[in-house]
Amino acid sequence: MEEPEPPSSPQPPPPVDPFDVDSIDGIVTALYDSVSFAAGERPNWERFRSLFDPAALMVRVDPRQTSRPAAQRDGEPIRVSSIDDYMARTTAAIDAGSLTAFVERELTRRTEVFADVAQVFSTYERSAAAGEVRRGVNSMAMVKDGDRWRIVSLSWTDETDEGPLPSRYLPRT
Repeated sequence: MEEPEPPSSPQPPPPVDPFDVDSIDGIVTALYDSVSFAAGERPNWERFRSLFDPAALMVRVDPRQTSRPAAQRDGEPIRVSSIDDYMARTTAAIDAGSLTAFVERELTRRTEVFADVAQVFSTYERSAAAGEVRRGVNSMAMVKDGDRWRIVSLSWTDETDEGPLPSRYLPRT
């Protein structure tokens, strides 16, 4: 019987800018900066990857699907993916020309911290080259390993006419 080949070694961790991961504010700012890109450019995937635990999950909740009975859905209400899958899917959309620019910025933030565990609700506004502007909430679970903060999961959903953002997640006027 042949011995199985050892698993391939995981990718070495990307270089980390200490300013990006020394604080919750730094990691959230770096997240928005790394995914935003102008026409003809790409997201900064190396910086993006450096913010996450290698086993982190990206969870997209589609409110257009979750608001419908299962028999009437034309897509998945929840998509769970790895960081690599998320980056590959986004890169494929850029390569296909269906995503030519993307800007996401934070509007407000609510943060709860206990010891080395944090939960961040970050209200965003995003736009793509097509000009459509949407808002929603990024929910980030973070942990601090003694040296740095890292995102262990990022879940997000957009607001809809039927599910507008509550006032507590909007900028104060």
